[in-house]
Amino acid sequence: MDIKILGGKNEIGGNKILLEHKGTRIFLDFGMSFGESGKYFSEFVQPRKCGCLSDFFEFGLLPEQKGLYREDYLKHMGLPPEKRDVDAVLLSHAHADHAQYIHFLRKDIPIFCTRESKIILEALENTGASGFSDLVTYLESFAFYENRNGGLSRVDRKKEEFVFDRDYVEMKPYEKYRIGSLEVEMLPVDHSLPGACGYIIYSDEGNLVYTGDIRFHGYVEEQSKEFVARAKASSPRWMISEGTRIDSDRIDSEEGVKKDISAAISDAKGLVLIEHPIRDLYRAKSIYDATRENGRDFVVGLKLAYLINLMGELSPFSISDVKILVPRKKWGLISKEPFDWPQVCQDYDKWEREFLDRDNSITFKNLKKNEDSFVLSMNLWAMNQLIDIRPKNALWIKSNCEPFNDDMELDEQRKQNWLKHFNITQVSAHASGHASGPEIRDMIKRINPENLIPVHTEHPKLFKKN
Repeated sequence: MDIKILGGKNEIGGNKILLEHKGTRIFLDFGMSFGESGKYFSEFVQPRKCGCLSDFFEFGLLPEQKGLYREDYLKHMGLPPEKRDVDAVLLSHAHADHAQYIHFLRKDIPIFCTRESKIILEALENTGASGFSDLVTYLESFAFYENRNGGLSRVDRKKEEFVFDRDYVEMKPYEKYRIGSLEVEMLPVDHSLPGACGYIIYSDEGNLVYTGDIRFHGYVEEQSKEFVARAKASSPRWMISEGTRIDSDRIDSEEGVKKDISAAISDAKGLVLIEHPIRDLYRAKSIYDATRENGRDFVVGLKLAYLINLMGELSPFSISDVKILVPRKKWGLISKEPFDWPQVCQDYDKWEREFLDRDNSITFKNLKKNEDSFVLSMNLWAMNQLIDIRPKNALWIKSNCEPFNDDMELDEQRKQNWLKHFNITQVSAHASGHASGPEIRDMIKRINPENLIPVHTEHPKLFKKN
């Protein structure tokens, strides 16, 4: 077994791990490195679409591997076509630092994952504004078609014959799947995103365990304990372990977060706004439960509404259980009365329109009338809605991680400026999506691999020390 860490070494995230065994080549995750990418790119300086792969190769953000990347990009770069040389990608979960660079992969590379992970990637693709968002489907880029005037037009997603489904394999827990010379088993784990999992890779040279991102303090912590038990039973020769918080002894609790949120809502006099990871439906469940305990309605934005609706029975609560805030966009016709409905719809993207006139859809006018009846899901990118709401005696609950790079620090300062302007008080209630140092060490001790490979950590030496 040849193991190459092509992303995720001495950094948190960016996992891209290549396994090679008797001609079989498998990637564990194919994510974006926020740290490395942030050295060169930002909100205002982005990789060029016309550069295809070259801008990413230039700074080592993508590994220069043959038989891996999409054919349309290679052709646009003037490179010859290549034969597929990767048998599969095993995706641990749908966070960007593990999945974002799927966009660059060939469409014929099978991607193995949980059903929840595929749904989240579908939501990201359909609601995101990024130019690199072909995560579930594949739009042939840099192609032309003959238009009605006999000239050439550029292909877009309206030309369905140029849009292809990627090859996804939705895995069932604890079942083995054959990929070339290897067998793989998916094991669900607890993390700050539905559908997270780890893997056991079985080979005739020994077995390998991959934790993905894991914690032991969420609503499905029993899944992580089952992962440890099954990983131990496989007697692994190798273990690739995440170590985001190997340097922290703090033990978190998602149940504790719910209690803190509930207490903060109970003390609030007006509107409560809560900042949280939008796709972490476990955190959304904590907020929802705490909101109901205090006799309020949980109000979600359009992107979260879309994800809840797409998840269906996999979501911890239904779209009908919440209110949906329809913000003013473009011309802002949603707040004009009387209005022409077809004109209102033009203010919104196609995916947003199904939420505009539901029985549980509301606007800022509804919030203003009864501020103390609602808890509103909020983030920096939606803060301009405060100009319409103009809340009185509002409370902001920060329920996500602290800034960890310069861009996030600047965003946090902008947020603080908004809160100060509207006299909004802030409190915090958060738990990490990752296991603590003692929990990681206990997990490794229990599984007891022959060889340990730390990834997703800035402190690999602490593994050796312990």
